[in-house]
Amino acid sequence: MKKLIIILSAVLFLTSCEEFLDINDNPNYPTDVSDELLLTSAEAAVTNIYCADWGLIGSFWSQHWAQNNTSSQYKNYETYAISSNTNVIERSYRSMFRDGLSDNEIFMQKVQENENWGAYLMGAVIKAYGFQYLVDLYGNTPYTEAFMGAEKLNPVIDHGEDIYAAIYQLLTDALSKDFHSYVPEIYEANDIIFNGDLHDWQAFANSLRLRILLRQYDANSSFAQQEISTLLANMEAENIYLLDKDVMVDNFEDADSKSNPLYETDQRQLNTTNNIKACITFTSYLEANSDPRLEVLFTPVDGNYYGLVPGSYNVPSTEFEAPKLIASPVIEPEMPVYWMTYAESELLIAEAYLRMGNTEMAQAYYESGVSESFARMGADAGDLLSGAYAFPTTGFDEQLKAIIMQKWIDAADGGRGIESHIERVRTGYPEESEISSQIDEGYTVPNDYIPGTLIYSKKGTSGGILPRRFPYADSELNFNSNAAEYKSLSDADVILQNVWWKN
Repeated sequence: MKKLIIILSAVLFLTSCEEFLDINDNPNYPTDVSDELLLTSAEAAVTNIYCADWGLIGSFWSQHWAQNNTSSQYKNYETYAISSNTNVIERSYRSMFRDGLSDNEIFMQKVQENENWGAYLMGAVIKAYGFQYLVDLYGNTPYTEAFMGAEKLNPVIDHGEDIYAAIYQLLTDALSKDFHSYVPEIYEANDIIFNGDLHDWQAFANSLRLRILLRQYDANSSFAQQEISTLLANMEAENIYLLDKDVMVDNFEDADSKSNPLYETDQRQLNTTNNIKACITFTSYLEANSDPRLEVLFTPVDGNYYGLVPGSYNVPSTEFEAPKLIASPVIEPEMPVYWMTYAESELLIAEAYLRMGNTEMAQAYYESGVSESFARMGADAGDLLSGAYAFPTTGFDEQLKAIIMQKWIDAADGGRGIESHIERVRTGYPEESEISSQIDEGYTVPNDYIPGTLIYSKKGTSGGILPRRFPYADSELNFNSNAAEYKSLSDADVILQNVWWKN
C-alpha cells in the first residue's frame, strides 16, 4: 500500500502534476483511469501546492520564518514584491486548477454517475478546501465554468462571495447523501489522508464548513450566525461531529522526490539548509511566554533561539552569519503535511462559541485546542493555561485574540503559515508593531517592542502596509478574456486589496 502511494506522490512531485490527467486535454473525462487513482492524484497535488508553495510564502508573511542573510532564495517574499508571474503565484494557481482540482473534478464526475456518495463526499471536501484557499488568496476566480475544457476556454470569473456560497452548499449537500453503499476498502490504499474512513471525512467536512462560516462572519453575518448556531446545536446533540484527529498526509520517505514537499523543494533540491531562519517576531513571543513549543519548532544555535528581523537579508556576513547564530525551523523529510489540525478545529469551535456569546464553552474548546497543539508537538504545556495562556475572563477582543494567537502558533508546525496569514487579515491578530520604523536590521529589537507583534519588513516595498492577498495569476490574466478587467490593475495595488469577506 505505502509503495503505491509514495510512487504516485513522487511522480506528481517531479512533474508538478502537469502531465497527469489534465481535464483541459480531455474534457469528456477519461474512463480508463480508476476513481481511486484520481483521488490519490488530487490529494497529492493539493498537498504539494499547499505545503511547498502557499505554506512557504505564508510562513514568511506570518513571520514564523525569515530569509537568511547569506542566501537570497526568498527575498521577494520579505519585500512583498510579488507579481502575477512570480513563480509561486503563477505556478501554484495553475497547478491547483490543472492538477489538483481538475483531477478531483473527474473523480467527482465518475463517482457521482455511480451514486457512490461516500466517495463523492471526499471529492466535495477536496473541492471546497481548494477553492476556499483560491478565493482567500487570489480573490475572484473561475468556478462554475472552471472545468468545462474546450467548451469554455475562457471561463467566467466568479465572485468570491458566490464561490463561498457554492462550496458551503456543496459540503452541505454531500453530507446529506445516503452512504450505506459506500465500501471503504476500495479507497483504503489510495486515500492518502484518511485511508477511506468516511467518519473522518464527514468530520473534516463539518470542520471545514465551520471555517468557511467564520471566515465570512463579518461580511455575511446573518447567514453565518444562523448556520453556526445550527451547526453547534447539531454537534451538541451528536447529530454531527467535527474533527477528533489531524487531517494529514504522512506517507513521505527520506529519499529523493519522496519526501515532504517543502523539504524536497527547499533543502534537497536546492542542496542547502540555510535559506530559512527563525523570525524574531515569532521566537520573541514564544520566549516571552516560556512556551516549550519553541524547542520543537526550531533548532537552536549554541542553545540560543535568536530570530531575524524581517528584511535583514542584506546584513553583511562580516557582521554576522545567520547559520552560525540564528535558529532554524525544523523541516524534515518525513514531516507530515497538515491540511487541518485537530487543534485548529477545536480553536474554530472556540471562536464559534465566543461569537455566539457562550464564553464558558469558548474557554473549554480554547483549552482543548491549545492542549492538542502541545500534545501533537510533544511539548508539555505545564501551567501555561492557567498562566500566560489563560483564557481572558472578559473582553471579546482579548478573548478572540487569545484564540487566534494560538492558531498562529499551531500553524508554525509543518509550515502552515498561509492559514495564519489569512486569519491575520481577517481578525487583525497578530497585531502590527507600532515601532516597526524604530527596529533595525539584524536580530535584536528595542526594549519597548511587544513580542509577537508583526514587524514591517526592513525591505518592504508596499508603503508600510503588510500584504493581504496574492496578485491575479499571469495565466488567468493573459489567457482568459473574462479576466480583462483585472489585467490593468497594478500587482502592487492588488496585494493590498481585501478579498470579499474583509470588505
